[in-house]
Amino acid sequence: MPSEIERKFLLPAAPDWLADHAATRIEQGYLAIDAGTEVRLRRAGEELTLTVKRGGGEVREEVEVFLGPGQFNRLWALTEGRRLVKTRHIVPLGDRLRAEVDVYEGSLAGLVTAEVEFESRARSRSFRGRKWMGEEVTGDPGYSNRNLASSGDPRHESPADGQNQGVDPERASRAYRLKPHESAADGLRRIAQGRAEKAAERLREAEGEETAEAIHGARKDLKKLRAVLRLLRADLGEKTFRAENHRFRDAGRLLSASRDAEVKLATLKGLEERFGGVLPVAPALAWNEMLRAEREAIATSPDDEIAAAIAAAIEQIEAGGARIANWKLKHDSWKLIEPGLDRGYREGRKALRRAAKDRDPASVHEFRKRAKDLWYEQRLLAGCWPSLMDESAKQAHQLSELLGDHHDLAVLAEDLDTRVGIVAERDAIRPLIARRQEELLEAALGLGERLYAEKPKHYRRRLRAYWRIWRRDS
Repeated sequence: MPSEIERKFLLPAAPDWLADHAATRIEQGYLAIDAGTEVRLRRAGEELTLTVKRGGGEVREEVEVFLGPGQFNRLWALTEGRRLVKTRHIVPLGDRLRAEVDVYEGSLAGLVTAEVEFESRARSRSFRGRKWMGEEVTGDPGYSNRNLASSGDPRHESPADGQNQGVDPERASRAYRLKPHESAADGLRRIAQGRAEKAAERLREAEGEETAEAIHGARKDLKKLRAVLRLLRADLGEKTFRAENHRFRDAGRLLSASRDAEVKLATLKGLEERFGGVLPVAPALAWNEMLRAEREAIATSPDDEIAAAIAAAIEQIEAGGARIANWKLKHDSWKLIEPGLDRGYREGRKALRRAAKDRDPASVHEFRKRAKDLWYEQRLLAGCWPSLMDESAKQAHQLSELLGDHHDLAVLAEDLDTRVGIVAERDAIRPLIARRQEELLEAALGLGERLYAEKPKHYRRRLRAYWRIWRRDS
């Protein structure tokens, strides 16, 4: 019986570029489901199949047979109540690998997963998820298609603590959202601890060509952790907040060099795509080669230098992580998080106004940081009202991406001023960078006006109402 070796990842949203890849609409229903076996019907385009799978997690056994339309339709009626619909996009990853990215519909709308199949366990173990893939959920039964079809979106479930239907407790404990039956204080400590542990794990496992991806993932984990710190700032006290925030910020900075080089290259590529017929070709190529050489110099720097930076970052992360369990928090429930939410929202509105007025890189970058805070806060509180909060978080993420692209162009413009070899062409390139920044800023300001439309007191009261209903119902 053939086996499939797969790993699954949970995407925060469908990437904008996904529509560029081949897609197939799939209807799927289940005839039988028990602890270790499933019998599945699938209509993928014109192809009709019946599949039996046994096992779970990374490795499963599978048998598949093709059906005629009559056979399929007679059996399909028996899957009532255990069905799902999704569109599958095939995304090449290189090195003979590809991701099957599923965008779900109906009651599962908003859920996006990516699954990668491997020829061997060794190949699976060596694979590092791409930065767009998000959290790994391999082995989490809540994200199996059979459970999605029968039980719905696991992000919206409210199981009692310790009753998560077989989900790996360590993985579940790292979910970046508060659970309904945990206190706010315990939940935020859990989330912060999970990000610290995950960042350190990524860095300990970093090696070879995947080092850059591991570093990027660790830096994202540290940003999420610092968002929790900002939410708890009032209860932690200014002294503790500053000490811990600086600790994790400095750990991230130790890892920044390789990422910065990669971002400049990607930003220049985006500029070339946007202004392909206008951007001077020769200087753009020369600039690209300079950036590539610098990236390679960083990537091929002595192993002991990279190892030293990673080791120093791990030491700081683990030192901070060890302190999280002892964070002294005065309040619990809504009183714990309300001051941080109020402060973050007020600062976001202020940053929006400043960015709209000044339109300079510093003010736009500050707005970006506050938009990211909003995105993380919406994710943490998604359980309050999943359909609404998930959509709000999606828009906050879109806003932070627009502002992030603006910031990357500002960094690229600074880099341009250092390039001796393309001095004559700077005056032709700078206006294109400024034009693209203006396009991004206009889109960001429009989205920001919608996200920050409420007065802070109304925003605070609305989320408090969601919270109280959620906690009462749970």
